[in-house]
Amino acid sequence: MSPKSDKPVRNKAGKPVKPAEPRLAVSVAEDASHATLTLLPPSGLDGSLTLSLGQITTLIQHLGAARSRLVANEPVPPITGAAITPVFATQWAVQPEALTEGSVIAFQHPAYGPVGFVLQAADAERVIRALTNHLAMVHSRESSQSKPS
Repeated sequence: MSPKSDKPVRNKAGKPVKPAEPRLAVSVAEDASHATLTLLPPSGLDGSLTLSLGQITTLIQHLGAARSRLVANEPVPPITGAAITPVFATQWAVQPEALTEGSVIAFQHPAYGPVGFVLQAADAERVIRALTNHLAMVHSRESSQSKPS
């Protein structure tokens, strides 16, 4: 079963697929100096691998590149309803993107490292309108809370 639904997970042929047993466990050292990947019995292999922060980051980048190739011919799924883990404290930047004449929004994600995306000019205008509306809502709540009742 899918974690988000009671419908069975299906393969591309439409046949139900049993959920796979975990084949890998990840643990982080108490001092957060490294992480260990341990192969579990369903993997058919035995062993573990200890990785530093830099090695974990490189692994995530390579896995992301592999995932990108796997989904290259798939339509981009809608973001509405997707599970999102927001980042509350980070470094970010906005810079021009010459090829599309859009803008790159980049930030440091604690789980994935540096990530970013390109906004076309029309999308940048939509973001500006949305953020302006969000700010107006915040300021209207602040002013209504400061007025005596």
